Amino acid sequence: MNAHGRARPNPAPALGLLAVLAFALTPQAKALPPPSAPRGAPSPGPSVEPTTGPVLPFGSYLYFVIDDKIDSGSTKPGTTIHMHLRSALLVNGVTLAPAGAPATLEVITTRKAATGDEDGAVQVHLDPFPLPGREQMLPIRLFHEYLTMERTAGQLATRDTTDTIADIFVPFHMIYHALRPGQQFILPPGAVLRAETGATIDASNPRAVVLSTPPPFTSTYDPPHSDITAQPLYTPAPMRPKPLPHGKPTLPPSPVPTPVPTDTPAGADAAPAAAPSIAPSPAAS
Repeated sequence: MNAHGRARPNPAPALGLLAVLAFALTPQAKALPPPSAPRGAPSPGPSVEPTTGPVLPFGSYLYFVIDDKIDSGSTKPGTTIHMHLRSALLVNGVTLAPAGAPATLEVITTRKAATGDEDGAVQVHLDPFPLPGREQMLPIRLFHEYLTMERTAGQLATRDTTDTIADIFVPFHMIYHALRPGQQFILPPGAVLRAETGATIDASNPRAVVLSTPPPFTSTYDPPHSDITAQPLYTPAPMRPKPLPHGKPTLPPSPVPTPVPTDTPAGADAAPAAAPSIAPSPAAS
């Protein structure tokens, strides 16, 4: 209390709020990005996994070095990313693709980082790899076409424990924790992507290298089903409706004589009564 008997205001809440604002507005420390590697600077070595025979089996590894940056926050869907083969592709002594052979991939969709520790993600698709001097291209594919931040269980547990401690001892940290954005997924130039071959390369005859893709999967019991129905070459004639069934014909009724003659109604226009068909007996006369 001061000399006038009034209680002095407690500056602790204001200082805590200023500390939280300073912590939120202070830019977080980030690692410096690696220097961009020059394009077309491959290693002179052969393939990472040289083949021991004349055939490179389906699903063999190829390593590519990307030349353009991939960022979930700035890269637009439909962007073409350039890359090159890190090492030469050799099969049975035949160089199918030298080191530094160009290749491309396409960015299909992107998801930016959002609040609530939601990290960014990028979905990509590898284009077929053109082999120099050959008309047929080699199909390749990635292990994971949906690229995102992969965190271990220890990293997640450490982050949750740190947030829990900060929520207890730091005022208003729970609000910052709820509004904290995730990290953008970034692949800088020079990053290495591992791909799989989608065809078998047979170089038994070095002069005639054969690329064969596996046959499509067919079931033994189920017939193949197509989602697209082919249109007919002509319009079929409409089906005529079946005639309705007819009942059995019935004969007209036969006239039956009455047992006694009917009386004629009286009147001027009435016709005379017909004579009886039976003659009177002699006893009546």
